[in-house]
Amino acid sequence: MQKQKLLYKGKAKSVYETEDNDLLILHFR
Repeated sequence: MQKQKLLYKGKAKSVYETEDNDLLILHFR
């Protein structure tokens, strides 16, 4: 699963699209 477009970036987390339309990657800092 690869990170695609960055959808949202906040203080605590970033949300990325993936190839799968039903899945997102949440990246917590």
